[in-house]
Amino acid sequence: MKEAGKKIHIFWTGGWDSTFRLLQLLNTTNAIVQPHYIIRHENITGIEVYVMTLIRREIFNSYPEVRSRFLPTRYVNQDLIKTNNDIESQITELRKSTKVNEQYRLMANYCSEYGIKEIEVSLDKTPGQTAEEWLNEHFKGISAFDCFRYPVFHLTKYDMYMIAKKNKWDHILSMTSFCRRPSIKIEPCGVCGPCVDTVNSGLGFRLPVVARIKAKLQLPLRKYWRNNYNNNKDTKLFRFIEKHFISKF
Repeated sequence: MKEAGKKIHIFWTGGWDSTFRLLQLLNTTNAIVQPHYIIRHENITGIEVYVMTLIRREIFNSYPEVRSRFLPTRYVNQDLIKTNNDIESQITELRKSTKVNEQYRLMANYCSEYGIKEIEVSLDKTPGQTAEEWLNEHFKGISAFDCFRYPVFHLTKYDMYMIAKKNKWDHILSMTSFCRRPSIKIEPCGVCGPCVDTVNSGLGFRLPVVARIKAKLQLPLRKYWRNNYNNNKDTKLFRFIEKHFISKF
């Protein structure tokens, strides 16, 4: 097997895509898996860490034989990640033509500082685009992201669900976190982007009924925003929305 015995570095958040890939590595290869997590200044961070702890415990309970290959997660506070001037200038230039999420900037600087040459980023399939098309549109082939690998890009979230169900991993995948603004009971809000994306990917059953309705009502607005961002990102309206809403929702 290609990955047998190899140490695989992976960014893990306790979310659907990265947890699917984690389970895939642990259960279908002999790879040693090293998860990484960047502690960000966001309300969801504590919930993600809590969820990852529960998932790790359940993995050990369900598959005790993988314990030695599932290494402790490396946690690093974002404030301790030094910026690489080359990476910063590349991303600044890239942001003139497309949106680059802050997490990718942090991840690229993290890999540079800690000498990680190859790490998996669990991006799922974008409908209507190949991996090459998406990466060219968003990353433009810049060297700042050369260390990233995208092993599940060919799969949709629903594809992952069906694979997990077939292999009996779905009970663990259902423990994952995705909402940015969960209720006090850690239930999905139905308002944030990840909630809307979850419904749009055919996994609406993961949300309570009211939250699912909220998410469906937002679909046209979210689609318009994403399709028109590059052409309108410098307008007053789009700048206002991005400043006051996007980072929270």
